[in-house]
Amino acid sequence: MFRKSFALFSIGIVCFTGAIAVLDTPCHAAEAGAVSAVYSAQDTAEFTTLAKATIEALDGGKNTEMVAKLTDLETAWDAKEKSLKPKDPKTWESIDKTLDKAISALRSSHTNLPKGKAALEDLIKKLAQATKA
Repeated sequence: MFRKSFALFSIGIVCFTGAIAVLDTPCHAAEAGAVSAVYSAQDTAEFTTLAKATIEALDGGKNTEMVAKLTDLETAWDAKEKSLKPKDPKTWESIDKTLDKAISALRSSHTNLPKGKAALEDLIKKLAQATKA
């Protein structure tokens, strides 16, 4: 009887522990995209301005200008990697991945303007969150 009870108790713990792991997964996923307020307004101003200019060109149907602005944004972001990434690698990576989504949507052979615009809007939000008050 004791062995059966112990076995059932052990199975219960395994199942219970498994449930915790399953419930815990979304928390880690949410943290992966989270950003911390680690940059100054001066650090993020150029990126925000370029992202907004890219959206304006996209909304205006100026595809050549949109691609140029997006390229300027990518170049500016990459140029600041050495100074920004060490401040908080997770924040930098989250913003970088969001920018990559915009680039993939807007500069690929299969352009997806709504997806690119959504990524740029998300980028602007993340930049604002990453900027110290």
